[in-house]
Amino acid sequence: MGAADTKLDRLADDVAALGRRGLPRSEYFPELATRLRRVIAADAMCWHTLDPDTLLMTSDAPDELISAGVFTLETVQSAGERIVAAEYMADDVNTFGGLARRRTPVGILSQVMRGDVERSSRYRTLLAPSGIPFEMRAAFVSRGRAWGAVHLARRENAGDFTRADAQALAHVAAAIGDGIRTTLRFDAARRPAGQSAPGLVVLNGANEVQLITPPARELLAALQTSRLPEPEETPPVSVLAAAGHARRAARGEGPEPGIIAVPSALGWITVHAALPEGRSDGDVAIVLERAASRQAAALRLEAHGVTEREREVATLLSQGLTNAAIAERLVLSPYTVQDHIRSLFEKTNVGSRQELVARIFLDDYLPRIAVQTDLTARGTFVADGPAV
Repeated sequence: MGAADTKLDRLADDVAALGRRGLPRSEYFPELATRLRRVIAADAMCWHTLDPDTLLMTSDAPDELISAGVFTLETVQSAGERIVAAEYMADDVNTFGGLARRRTPVGILSQVMRGDVERSSRYRTLLAPSGIPFEMRAAFVSRGRAWGAVHLARRENAGDFTRADAQALAHVAAAIGDGIRTTLRFDAARRPAGQSAPGLVVLNGANEVQLITPPARELLAALQTSRLPEPEETPPVSVLAAAGHARRAARGEGPEPGIIAVPSALGWITVHAALPEGRSDGDVAIVLERAASRQAAALRLEAHGVTEREREVATLLSQGLTNAAIAERLVLSPYTVQDHIRSLFEKTNVGSRQELVARIFLDDYLPRIAVQTDLTARGTFVADGPAV
């Protein structure tokens, strides 16, 4: 093994250890960038989280693009809109969704375009006007699902990214995917008590807020990029992505938009976009709501790395079925069911069926005080613990 391989293996171990700490995104991504720069030079990195079902962007972290002078606080919003447009409303290369489906989820723009980068709409509308001629992107996949992505930028004097850079990023991509998945799980757990009604936001064709209900203000604020001072009611990237997807579907250029789920300081928030009936002016209605228990439970289980079969077992456990009944329902042996339950306990860090059900399924139904008193008294659940 050469010195370069040893260095990459050491970096992968370091990145994996960082991911297991469950840091907030505002701390995790800067720490991650520092480690990556040990092997990959970049003038700026912009991090994103993705909804694993739709591959829509659910958050962005453009801090470095601002500190490097690529964008300002005044221009970063319009840049975000152009990123969303290039990602979901144009036929471009190295989109995060496309990278997530590759065996090696890393791409260098100039290599994919064989040097003719002008053919990329993202290059023409965003990179070139911003003084960024060189770009490398990656999607981060954990257990077959994409949870995040990154854009790395270099200016002219730094030179283009190389195959060695791409190989280095690919070497740690799986560890980063695990880290983002863990971070999202812990971020969604850091939330205050209380519930709120669904919120409604209507955006015009220029993505300006035309109508907003009071509950939507709180939910929009929870979805905003946490470390950047943003104008009130500025649509976050998750809302822009959902709106762009809805407009594209209305033109017959994609499937009907579904519901995306975004982790936030208030827990999981669902975002659903639709065009008002009979309107063709680009207006989009966005409904924001804290995730219902069934959907939130599925997200929590997946964020813990639970497999599809284990999710089925967990659901039947929540219904009070015995091991024998679960085995009969799923056509499995009781020993296989027991193995699945043991794996569920390990992945969710619980020690009993009651604790598993409380942690995964009851969080949206039980008042926080009840969780703290009744269940903790029985030794089954600690409400202030880090698990989602």
